[in-house]
Amino acid sequence: MKKKTLIFIACLVGILAFQYKAVIPFAEKVASSSLFLEETGDEGSRLPSSTPMTTYAFNQCNIAIRDEVDSDINIIFPAEPLKSWSLGNYQYIINAEIELSSETGPAFFRKYACQIKYDDGKDPEGILDSDNWTLYGLSGISDL
Repeated sequence: MKKKTLIFIACLVGILAFQYKAVIPFAEKVASSSLFLEETGDEGSRLPSSTPMTTYAFNQCNIAIRDEVDSDINIIFPAEPLKSWSLGNYQYIINAEIELSSETGPAFFRKYACQIKYDDGKDPEGILDSDNWTLYGLSGISDL
């Protein structure tokens, strides 16, 4: 019985030492390497910014909103978003406020947030085509 306990403890110590000396340093090297890094040329930022790409993303979000809202509701889109962020890798978050009105009720404003990605990367040819954009999320107008 005592021999089995010693073998168990020795194996446990061996596994922990192997993990500490081999597995963890290897995982740190892989994580710090450029293996998972995508070099697209589109840098992200934590600060809101306005670039030509965020303007295109804003326009595509407006198209998505127009497609989602009932046709009997009139939407007035602003000329530019309140804030827009580039997340990098051609992904964007757009925050804007639209004015909504219908024939039966008063007009009201609604803020929305939209997360969208341009799928063709550096290809400027299809930037205006809605099929080249993927909408990942749209919040603030779901109850219309």
